[in-house]
Amino acid sequence: MVDAGEQSLAEINELIARSKAHWSWPQGYLEMALPLHTITPEYLRSNHCFEVLDTHNKLIAFVSIVVGSARVVLDNLWVTPELIGNGIGRRICGRVFQLAREQGWTELWVLPDPQAEGFYVKMGFSDIGEQVPSRVRGGPIFSVYRIQLSEPESS
Repeated sequence: MVDAGEQSLAEINELIARSKAHWSWPQGYLEMALPLHTITPEYLRSNHCFEVLDTHNKLIAFVSIVVGSARVVLDNLWVTPELIGNGIGRRICGRVFQLAREQGWTELWVLPDPQAEGFYVKMGFSDIGEQVPSRVRGGPIFSVYRIQLSEPESS
């Protein structure tokens, strides 16, 4: 995992589009939703953004964390479709949890695509019962998940 750079924006956004398209969506939804997921230079500068590279320095995943006034949100976790189900997301979550503890964040929130909810439950997130409608007309209702992290151990 390395800090995401502006030179990688086109590749990051292409990975997000391919990863989101991996799942089935209502007709027309993806075309309207993808622009809402575009990562910009401003977004990179304002948030904790990381590229995950393979041994050949090829981008295989993108992850970002947004620190808000009320919540720290795992805002993006996208894995190249060919590698979904191979443990990359799990390893990324482990690194994100480690970073969160180092930063003193005691919980993380996520608003996953419905198809990814099972993954987040396996990672320890819990559905808090809050739902958010899609920003795209006719899109899905998203459930809010949260994980409570332990405090960092003091030496």
